[in-house]
Amino acid sequence: MLEEVSDEQRRREEAEILARDRKRQQEKEEHERRLAEEKAEEDRKQQEAAAARLEEERRRKRQEEEWKRLGSDAIQDLPPVPPPVKEEGTLDMWYLDDETSKPTLTMASLKPGKKVGAPVPTMKMLRELGVVLFRVSMNDFSIVKQILKERDYKHTDEIKVSQTAKDDSYLERWFQEHYMEDEHIRVVMDGSYFVDVRSKQDQWIRLHPKAGDLIVLPAGMYHRATLDEDDYVALFRCFQDAPRFVPINRSDSRADSNRVRLTYLMNLKKGDVATQNGFL
Repeated sequence: MLEEVSDEQRRREEAEILARDRKRQQEKEEHERRLAEEKAEEDRKQQEAAAARLEEERRRKRQEEEWKRLGSDAIQDLPPVPPPVKEEGTLDMWYLDDETSKPTLTMASLKPGKKVGAPVPTMKMLRELGVVLFRVSMNDFSIVKQILKERDYKHTDEIKVSQTAKDDSYLERWFQEHYMEDEHIRVVMDGSYFVDVRSKQDQWIRLHPKAGDLIVLPAGMYHRATLDEDDYVALFRCFQDAPRFVPINRSDSRADSNRVRLTYLMNLKKGDVATQNGFL
């Protein structure tokens, strides 16, 4: 004879059944969540791998196009790099006035900003800072080939800069005072722009390179760049080691204690930084 189940026992059994059901549901949901997370992680890895393959393919194509233009077969037999341009008046430059010297990018930054009554900087002064100039024919990249080979440059790219081609954040970063840990080259392929470099007295000297000018900037030297009033420049950029633009901003508390910066300052005290860097 079956024993009669009390209401309390029935309620307890029902509660246990509900608890087991909730536990199973939670376990099911946890399992589904883990599966979704694993799938999302796998999708992310696949997307990253696909993006890396695409970037590598683009890099390879850029390199092929670059070597095709530079002439990879001929580069081994090039003569030594010729001396940089030393004649005065070959590069427009001047000291900046107080308004244009300000660190914030404004419309005034795109104007010449010549300091009234200041002496004209000289090519000799630039050499002492480590800045050198070459003239490049747009139909003959032989000087660029020579420098790339002789000074062991590993990476190049091309950029076009204007207020419409680049966003404000790029232009602001470009204008931030910084130095690079590697020597680097800028060839103006078209247009013009401003490059500001620090003098020995820590004053801004504004350079105005135009199409055909090749500027070499030493590692560890504070500088910045901006568009001029013509609002367009196409640059061929060359990097010794870093594959991209990696600035060390002056606002970084560690910038002045960096080994590259200290080496530059030591060379600056010795005299002609360009000569010390191998530009005779």
